[in-house]
Amino acid sequence: MQSSVYLDDFWNKERVKPDVMVVKDTRGLCEDLKYVISVPDLCDVTFLVGEEKLPVYGVKAILATRSRHMYQLLLAATKNAKKKSLKNNSAMKKALKKIQHLLSPSSSEKVKTFYQSDVVQKLTVEVKNFDVTVFERFMCYIHCGTVAVDISNVVGLMNAAHTYDFPELRDACWEFANNYIKPDTLSQLTCSARTYIHFKYTRMLMQRIRHYLSQTPDIMSNCPELCGVGELQTGEYML
Repeated sequence: MQSSVYLDDFWNKERVKPDVMVVKDTRGLCEDLKYVISVPDLCDVTFLVGEEKLPVYGVKAILATRSRHMYQLLLAATKNAKKKSLKNNSAMKKALKKIQHLLSPSSSEKVKTFYQSDVVQKLTVEVKNFDVTVFERFMCYIHCGTVAVDISNVVGLMNAAHTYDFPELRDACWEFANNYIKPDTLSQLTCSARTYIHFKYTRMLMQRIRHYLSQTPDIMSNCPELCGVGELQTGEYML
């Protein structure tokens, strides 16, 4: 990613300077950022994830810096929010005037300040194609540069990384998933893959799994839940 390359160049230049000691506290920074995205009041963007639209929080400045795709997504969402705000602006002013007439001058000013504050102006973005647990971990990776990957979330993280242009995470998840195409973990990996079957990298992974099963037919008899793997649809997938 461009930001990580820039930071590497920065630290390398600092190291070669005479009489310079470079002090880094990346672990402390990581923990601080984890705390930030766990507190809604410290964040300025809310992702409503999945069918239940559960909230996952983030910081626009970090998100936009880490990925051009994420920057464009937030920019489009901001433009849409401004359009909606303009439509509702006249109705908001009328309601505000009515409230101001009923309140004392000091209280009236507080109400006006509230409606003009960042609390009302926080950005909201819907994310329909990912599980909330996966997206929370993905947000942790974007903000902190670290994430715990396991069999249950590797497929979701891989596709999220591909969708939002994080090739390092995508490639790491791809390698991790391929390493666990084996008898004791195949069932769990396949179950996770079914959730994201319309994504490109899931299709590629399923091709690897089908090839593995064709080479080891005895696994099918011991794991009946894998019998439908070869019959999965091969229709269009998301990029």
